[in-house]
Amino acid sequence: MILKNKLTHKALDISYPEFRKKFAKELQDAFESYRRTQLNKYFYNFKEDNSLEFNFYFDLQWNFNNFGNSVWFIEKL
Repeated sequence: MILKNKLTHKALDISYPEFRKKFAKELQDAFESYRRTQLNKYFYNFKEDNSLEFNFYFDLQWNFNNFGNSVWFIEKL
């Protein structure tokens, strides 16, 4: 997994388990933002929490980069 800093353009090459440990707070913030966005949609599109989490991690790169508030972004999985 390659992450890049938006400010310094420094690249960071880490494994997925290391990413989950090091960026746990950013992942949680991104997931909460994603969850709020999905739950604010029309009621017939309501999804349960398990499918929300699955969908978030299914497209992790896009969701982390767009819903997260971090200076790091995922360049390549």
